[in-house]
Amino acid sequence: MKRIDLSPFELQIFLKVQESGSFRAAADTFGLSQPAISRAISRIEERVGTRLLDRDSRNVQLTPQGRVFVPLATRLINDLETSLDELGAFLGAERGKIAVAALPSVAVSILPAALALFRKTNPGIVVRVVDTLLEEVTSIVGRGEVDFGIAVAPTSDNEMIAFNELLREPLVGVFSRNSAAGPPVHSNWATLAEYPFIAMSSTTSVRRLTDAAFLQADQIVSPAYEVSHLATAGALVAAGLGVTALPQLALSTMDQSALATCTLDQPVASRSIGFLTRAGRTLSPGAVAFMQVIRTSAIAS
Repeated sequence: MKRIDLSPFELQIFLKVQESGSFRAAADTFGLSQPAISRAISRIEERVGTRLLDRDSRNVQLTPQGRVFVPLATRLINDLETSLDELGAFLGAERGKIAVAALPSVAVSILPAALALFRKTNPGIVVRVVDTLLEEVTSIVGRGEVDFGIAVAPTSDNEMIAFNELLREPLVGVFSRNSAAGPPVHSNWATLAEYPFIAMSSTTSVRRLTDAAFLQADQIVSPAYEVSHLATAGALVAAGLGVTALPQLALSTMDQSALATCTLDQPVASRSIGFLTRAGRTLSPGAVAFMQVIRTSAIAS
């Protein structure tokens, strides 16, 4: 079947002619000469392969084929205008979808306030949050399944992932508020090693930080318990089964009524949280706007 090649402008000319019943009126509307309008209609009919308008010196009327063509042309113009409106809204960050991958501690502590603020100014944008561990955040950012991630920097050199720091947070000691000796206000890693230690799984970014801190403090620690979720670590500490060390943001994932924290030094351990993006990928205006809201919200908190 032969493809009919017509421009949106030609369709608009045809619709104006049939609507007004006048070549002159269409010419005035588009700022063209009457012969130019006549030639445009002839080109349309030639490409469609049939006569669409019967015309004489005074009247312009639709042929049966023309009456069929009118709703088709109208629909094409309306679809184009709708699509262009949607494109404009997307480019203006008014509508669309954003997908974000984040560490659970970030998803609980930073994103809620940022999402609430973002929704006030961008109600038409739907945000999907994938809260998962570092390796999965890095993986889905690299595959382009999300617009960006929020996590610590990948441990291995990965040319596909760009990292831009958002904030730096310290690791704090976490004790049971009901411990017999009472929770300390200040401690160090050597002292922490004297307690049964509740460690995060070796697949987590937190575990790498605590292992490195104990090593720097010349301490060899065999965990009494090892867990995969931050809330589980907090629950074990609250039950009096030991102590742990966690990033400050992680405390948002657990019931803190039975927990107490203290600063840790010798060494001071911290982690850098930032945006992970796929190198070379241009983010949508909506994603860029959301990143800015996250940065503003994180600084304010």
